[in-house]
Amino acid sequence: MGKKSAYSGESAKDRSINIMDKFITRNDNKKKSQPRLPERRKDPNIPVNLWPLKDQLEYWESRTDADRFVEEYHSYSTWYEAVKSQSGVYPRTFIDFTNKLKPALQEMYARKMYPKDALYELRKLGVY
Repeated sequence: MGKKSAYSGESAKDRSINIMDKFITRNDNKKKSQPRLPERRKDPNIPVNLWPLKDQLEYWESRTDADRFVEEYHSYSTWYEAVKSQSGVYPRTFIDFTNKLKPALQEMYARKMYPKDALYELRKLGVY
C-alpha cells in the first residue's frame, strides 16, 4: 500500500481560480437578467441623434452660442487655422503678424469670439 498524504483536496491556487470563475459568471448572469433599456433614450453616453425626438428638439433649441462655438472650434489650433484662412493673408505673413499678439489671440479664443469678429479685432490692432 502506498503512503497516504495528510491533505487531499484542491490547492489554494485552484480554489481561488474557482471562486473567481463563480464571481465572473454570477456578474455575467446579473447583467443578462437586467431589463434591456431601449436604444433611443436620453443619456449622455448616447449620441444626441439617437435620443427620442422630443429630447433632441429640446437639446438643439436650448443650445447657446458658446455651445455652438465649442462644437465648431474644439481647440485653439482649429480656431487659429480658421482665422488664418479667413484673413486672406499669406499664411506665413499672418503667422509673423500674430506672433507678438498670441496672448490677445488666446484671450479672443477664451471669450469664444468667432473668426470673423477676431479678424475685426486684429484689424484694429493693425495686423494687416
